[in-house]
Amino acid sequence: MRRLVGVCLLPFAALLFVPTAAWAANSSAQIVNCPPASGCFSPNPISIKVGDTVTWTNNGSVTHTSTSNTGAWDTGPIGSGATSSAVSFNSAGTFPYHCAIHPSMTGTVIVSAVSATPAPTSPPVRRLASGGGGPVLPLAAILLMSGFGLLALGNRRRHRPKRI
Repeated sequence: MRRLVGVCLLPFAALLFVPTAAWAANSSAQIVNCPPASGCFSPNPISIKVGDTVTWTNNGSVTHTSTSNTGAWDTGPIGSGATSSAVSFNSAGTFPYHCAIHPSMTGTVIVSAVSATPAPTSPPVRRLASGGGGPVLPLAAILLMSGFGLLALGNRRRHRPKRI
C-alpha cells in the first residue's frame, strides 16, 4: 500500500522541483493568406521574452519562409500545413524578418528582457498561476505532504508493540 501511495504521489512531487525555466513561454505564429498578397505573418509583431522560442505554421496555400533580415535565422521552406523548427531568442531586441520567397511579406519579433525577481516583501506575496487562477502548485504540495503523512502513519501502525 505504501509503495502504491508513493508511486501515485511521485509525479506531483516532481512538479514541485521542476525549475520555472522549464515552463518558458513559447509563441506560435501563423502564415495566412492575405489577398491580394500571397500571404502575411500573424500576429505581427510577435512579442516574447528572452529565452522564448517561436515557430511558424503555414496556414496559407503556398510555400513560405521566415528569414531574419540580418541572417540570424532562416526556417527554410515551410510548405502548406507545415510548421517550422523552433527559433530561440536569447537576447532582447527587435528582430525584423521576411519571407525569402515573397519579400513583400514582412514581420517583426520583439523580445523583451526577463524581469528581475522582486525582493521579498513582508508579508510574503504568493505568486499566482497564469490567468490569476490561484497559487502555483498548491495541490501538488498538499498531495505530497499527505503522502508523507500516510507513509508515517503506515510505519507507526506496523511497528506498534504487541499487546500481551
